[in-house]
Amino acid sequence: MENEGQPQNLREETNAILITRPIDGVALITIQSRPLGVLRHAVKRALMTTLRSLEGEDAIRCVVITGVDKAFSVGSDINDFSQEVGWLLENDYWESTLNQMIEDARFPIIAACNGHTLGGGAVLALACDFRIAAESAHFGFPEVKVGAFASGSGTQRLPRLVGRGRALELLLTGRVLTAQEALQYGLVEFVFPDANFMDEVLKIAGAISSSPGSVTTATKRCVNVGLTEGMKAGLALESDLRVKTGRGSDAVEGRSAFLEKRPPKFNQQ
Repeated sequence: MENEGQPQNLREETNAILITRPIDGVALITIQSRPLGVLRHAVKRALMTTLRSLEGEDAIRCVVITGVDKAFSVGSDINDFSQEVGWLLENDYWESTLNQMIEDARFPIIAACNGHTLGGGAVLALACDFRIAAESAHFGFPEVKVGAFASGSGTQRLPRLVGRGRALELLLTGRVLTAQEALQYGLVEFVFPDANFMDEVLKIAGAISSSPGSVTTATKRCVNVGLTEGMKAGLALESDLRVKTGRGSDAVEGRSAFLEKRPPKFNQQ
């Protein structure tokens, strides 16, 4: 059954067709909206609801977001587009809020780009902590071809990953990249064959989830603050969190395990 193995406080978001399964500290979120993982408002709200629920699950130490039907997500459904100011503002609100929630989450979030990753779907992937692509995946920001642009934070996140020139070239032409081209651009960190793609993704997620959550959370916060607020702010937070984590039980256990030549048993949070 599709719901088998879910934490009891999570439920299937039937309207958005979005399901969460936890595996050894890793929550797998699958965007199943059709066609091609379209990000209707209901899907964005369902993702936000699920992420809030996972924040309360101490055992969750890493999250993977992926899609189905040869698509991670192709972004908003063009059939839903409206020129009404209210719709435009609402769409931007849900998209921007979701992407910021992904960035601010206490746990690392991996975008497992199993197929077409386009438009708002590509922007969602940019908000994740890093991206892993299947060999058959494609990436692009084709909004310009329908009289729009990569809002929802796309114009800000893409240059930080690939540089100003490459970002503008992709945003202004709508050119679609293969997975290997995306790797060369620095848009994704890994490319794996389709046949064993999710196995490789979950292997990386498992390596992250085996580390103490207190440390992964502190690391993510320091990196994000340094990039958004500057190095001085990042260093100040680093100093503060270094003391807090250094005095924590995970640090004691890590040192003891190293000296005793045994695997550490970190807290599950």
